[in-house]
Amino acid sequence: MRIACLLSLILFCSFSNPIFGEDDKCHRSTEGTDFWFGFMEGRNDNGNIHFIAITITAIEATNFQSFIGKSTTALANVANSVNANSSVQIKIPLNLGEATGSETIQEKGIHLVAENPVNVYALNWDQNSADVAVIYPVPSLGKQYFTMCFTPNVNNRPDHGRNSEFLIVASEDSTSVDITPSVVTDGGKAADVPFNIVLNKGEVYQVQSLNQRNLTGQGDLTGSYIESDKPVAIYSGNFSTTVPSETGMSGYDHLFEQIPPLQTWGHEYYTVPLLTRQADLYRVMASQDSTTVMIGNVTYLIAKRGDYREVTLNYNQPSRIYGDKPIMVAQFSQSQKKDGTGDPFMIITSPVSQSKNEATFVTYGSHEIRNFYINVVALTSEKDNIEIDGEPLGLFFKPFPGTLYSYTQHEIYPGRHTLKNLNPDRGFLAYVYGYGGYESYGY
Repeated sequence: MRIACLLSLILFCSFSNPIFGEDDKCHRSTEGTDFWFGFMEGRNDNGNIHFIAITITAIEATNFQSFIGKSTTALANVANSVNANSSVQIKIPLNLGEATGSETIQEKGIHLVAENPVNVYALNWDQNSADVAVIYPVPSLGKQYFTMCFTPNVNNRPDHGRNSEFLIVASEDSTSVDITPSVVTDGGKAADVPFNIVLNKGEVYQVQSLNQRNLTGQGDLTGSYIESDKPVAIYSGNFSTTVPSETGMSGYDHLFEQIPPLQTWGHEYYTVPLLTRQADLYRVMASQDSTTVMIGNVTYLIAKRGDYREVTLNYNQPSRIYGDKPIMVAQFSQSQKKDGTGDPFMIITSPVSQSKNEATFVTYGSHEIRNFYINVVALTSEKDNIEIDGEPLGLFFKPFPGTLYSYTQHEIYPGRHTLKNLNPDRGFLAYVYGYGGYESYGY
């Protein structure tokens, strides 16, 4: 996602209404008034072009303040209010807000407090590599996590193929965190051996995989387990990698997503191919041992919690993914050498229990990104109630065979849009993305 900053705005204002088939104990929301978050280290091969920023959106006008680390003094010379149905973006000093290296405690947590509910989006941008994460407010944080990263495609350029990584952000003082990395870390921590750190509010701790080529035990930190005694925010992905990670593959990109806590994982997911692509790569992770997963009509057994099944689904394979125990599903757009234009991005998909009745979002283009799309999933019985910018989408929906759900892949124009279900008791799931040249984004 080389110009993912061009996204930087609104989709899921909140997740709330179960729409079918699940009775999960907890639903995560992306709307709130109190946020603690951070930035993983991103690829930086363009000098001082590299920057990090946050975008704040609101349905109701509000004032807000942002802080870094333990400081009680709000950032100066940046926006501190947002109008109704609008957004503002503020840049964070790179040296103050981006974590660097592995396994050191740094005062780089970012705290945003608003008077009225807002949504927050975090952007780590470089001309050749960038990504955006939707930020969860403090009430949506948890104490137990498994990370989702991707296999690093390590090459000889230090600004390209490098570590998988994850970041822990403390929201309270004296937070005890147990970390069990799935592979050996850059700081020499052994795989599958837990270690403990203590973080105070505003502190972050980044863990990167060992960064050497052809070394046994290094690589993908996916499935690392994190457990804390107080709520923390977790981000994971890659410094820069290709998708897939293959010898000779080109199209490196930073991957950056906030990871949902275990208590919000669901059983039932519906995956929609990214329009214009030949295939997408998926990872399905188990939260418990001996999890049976159905992907379409194929059944897999994931023996151990924190393990995953990786599959490729073609452009004509929209699929239901179901786990008999809670699972997490990630969708990866592949590198341009593998699949035409655009570089990789990662989306943590939502189970059907995390739905929304209305969402406002904005697409952004660049000199290369000219094509924009939205994928929408809804109950088939609700398809005629789904509108975008007041125009009905019902005629464009296609069914997931043998299920109660349908989907649409819809090309949209640049700018602001509103997606809505006219039935207040039902919702939808939606994903926005764009492609062009060597650039892409998705969220």
